[in-house]
Amino acid sequence: MKTKIYYCKWDRAVASHELLRQAVSRYLGREPEAFTVCQRKEHGKPFVKELPEVHFSISHSGGFWVCALSDTEVGLDLQICYQGDSEKLAHRFFHPSEVAWLEEHGFKEFSWMWACKESYVKYTGVGLREGLDGFSVVNGLQAVQKEIPFRDGFRMVLTGERDMEVELKML
Repeated sequence: MKTKIYYCKWDRAVASHELLRQAVSRYLGREPEAFTVCQRKEHGKPFVKELPEVHFSISHSGGFWVCALSDTEVGLDLQICYQGDSEKLAHRFFHPSEVAWLEEHGFKEFSWMWACKESYVKYTGVGLREGLDGFSVVNGLQAVQKEIPFRDGFRMVLTGERDMEVELKML
């Protein structure tokens, strides 16, 4: 099944898990069902117990909620383009090879790199507990990363085990 990314404006009035139910319903083409999303895999990655064939990743930034749904493990991150001291943050949180890459290509790419890193840790299920400086998205990963065009001022990156055909849909 094709990977789909659902998005909507989000002011937190509707719970993220309710939006996930709506997205899963549209993805599967059937009415929303009651399901449990609090189940966690070994490393803490959430999954839908009643639908083990559906993999998802949720992100939110700048008033938007986004969710990737796929038949394979995915990680998704949305970042509003950061306007602060990205060089200082990169030196603090990123792998040395990533800092060198940003020095060569420009720190304007900081938000893209942050989205790559967060989507990767969501894909693996490890999360941020092991830090962002222990791996490099510029030295090759055991995953495929794809930037998804979204709106001006945002960077969205999807990570998976293979290159995926992606459809972006409003929820």
